[in-house]
Amino acid sequence: MLLFFAAFALVSCEDVQTNSPALQAEVNGVLYRATDARAEIRENGNLVLQGISDLESLTITLSGSSTGVYTLGGQGTNRAVFQDFFGSVYTTRPYGDGEVVIQSTANNTFTGTFKFNAYRFGLDTLNVQKGFFYEVPLIAGSIEDPIVPDSVLTAVVNGESFTAFEVLVVNENGTILINGSSMNGTAIGLVFPDTITQGTYTIEDDGDDISLIYLSGDDPEGLSGTLVINSHNTVDKIVSGTFEFETEDHSITEGQFTISY
Repeated sequence: MLLFFAAFALVSCEDVQTNSPALQAEVNGVLYRATDARAEIRENGNLVLQGISDLESLTITLSGSSTGVYTLGGQGTNRAVFQDFFGSVYTTRPYGDGEVVIQSTANNTFTGTFKFNAYRFGLDTLNVQKGFFYEVPLIAGSIEDPIVPDSVLTAVVNGESFTAFEVLVVNENGTILINGSSMNGTAIGLVFPDTITQGTYTIEDDGDDISLIYLSGDDPEGLSGTLVINSHNTVDKIVSGTFEFETEDHSITEGQFTISY
């Protein structure tokens, strides 16, 4: 009987590790376990929890650091970002969903649970379940956020000003994907090769490796338009330019962007 209970205890501990600190979850059914976990409270009061392994990272940003339930998704501060070993970035903002529960903040550490669904712009989704963080310490210094804060994207949509409050940039498989989200839930997407050079590029109805997209629920792609690359620094990985395009129902003009990738 003693051997039975000992074996049962060993099996029960295989799925959840409570070494201090710890951060882990089931990502699309596969266990992700961070080799390093830390927390930071930013000057604006946001809490950032981050778990890092050799090739992957999970970053959770919350609007506060007290115990309670924080809902992920939408246009708010609360979000989760997962970067896999291919360099693909998945985020819950603005189209994902989920929640984070902070259960304890004892001794300047954070313990709790999380789950969420995240998306990779224009490609696929990610499901995270049984998320668990245990005694993740509050440390000094800056934790890198996958979303580049210096990236900007603005335009005029049907005569109304559009300013992206968040710009998500992904560079993979030789393609740069830009998603600029506005406060009202709409977004503008730009897709072009990471080898693109200075010049003017025209999109037509038959498609190309350059796409201009306005996301407002029905995800219409531009039927015609122009992308102008003003500069592309491939060493520092900074690209800027202008754009304008038409969809069936929307006219996007005076578009400007500067992004780091």
